[in-house]
Amino acid sequence: MRTLSDSERAELKKALNERGVLVIREQSLSAAELLEVGRKFGLVEYTVRGDFQHPDVPDVYVISNIVEDGKPLGNPNDGFAWHTDLSFLENPTAFTFLYAIETPPVGANTEFASTQVAYDRLPPAQQDEFDHIRVRHSYEMLHATRRNAAPLSAEELQRMPDVIHPLVRTHPDTARKALYLGLNTSLPVGMDPEEGQKLIEDLMARTTINGPVYSHEWQPGDLVIWDNRLMLHRATDYDKKAYRRLMYRVTVKGERPF
Repeated sequence: MRTLSDSERAELKKALNERGVLVIREQSLSAAELLEVGRKFGLVEYTVRGDFQHPDVPDVYVISNIVEDGKPLGNPNDGFAWHTDLSFLENPTAFTFLYAIETPPVGANTEFASTQVAYDRLPPAQQDEFDHIRVRHSYEMLHATRRNAAPLSAEELQRMPDVIHPLVRTHPDTARKALYLGLNTSLPVGMDPEEGQKLIEDLMARTTINGPVYSHEWQPGDLVIWDNRLMLHRATDYDKKAYRRLMYRVTVKGERPF
């Protein structure tokens, strides 16, 4: 992909506002080129813990099950629960750019569901109720779900405090409302924890089971871009012993949810 012009970027953002996720096939991108594409959309984020960065382009995060010389090239276990990227930040991710270099022939799809559609389908009384709920998003909660992960250090906990976001956020470009959810990262404020967890799980089910889901079957050279402010996504499993997978990811910082 050559460098995007301002007009091309505007067209892509317009399409993202309408569809939430875009697929651009048959690309040939280096890590540095993917980073430049992301920078056309805003301030690129560095990963939270500093693990699995591209050795030459540290703003590019590597997702992979490949091990070379005893060292993993990337993270093989990220993103298998429904989520929106980095919702536990004060200014969470707006756009994610995920580029495929090697892909398994079976499995490893990425699924997408619209929280905007889910909100639109709610009865007006529930829309009004949810408009007033605030939710605590926690990196510590997310980290606790990761198997065999090293404990967070005191410095990491201090650097990643819990944040409060609205359960319903407004898109800055379209003014449309969408649910803002994270299955392993969020609990409503001022609600009994069990009731709050049940509410989040119910809204997740409405979005991902009762709502439309797009399952992307990856091919090498695919560039997929999505807007985290109106989409949930998750990775699906594959046979990590039989197949190789190598992906590059860039995320762009967004505004504080409102």
